[in-house]
Amino acid sequence: MKRLIKATVVTLALGLTSVYASGSHSHGNGHSHTHKEVSQKTIKGQANNVLLGLIKKGKINNSWLNAPIKDMKKKQFHHNMEWVVSYENKKVQNKMEQILYVFISLTGETTGVNYTGK
Repeated sequence: MKRLIKATVVTLALGLTSVYASGSHSHGNGHSHTHKEVSQKTIKGQANNVLLGLIKKGKINNSWLNAPIKDMKKKQFHHNMEWVVSYENKKVQNKMEQILYVFISLTGETTGVNYTGK
């Protein structure tokens, strides 16, 4: 009998945990785990913030401050679509590092930065 009660309690606990942990529940305060796609304007702002952050951390030099956005498009990576925002800085001596790519998820999360675009 104790085994049956334990098994029932464990089954209920695991069942409730998996239902509650699913991505679609709401916390009742307007916060939920479902993520909506953000606007292109928001993506542009996020990419600019990433660029500024890299400059502040000394990862790239100050000449990137006035670098214009060269291109902004959605691209498929494996199973995910992402925004790729590229900046061009012709003041950089190394031609392989004149274009900086910022990768941002459709929901606005930065996923990477590099000079290859891949």
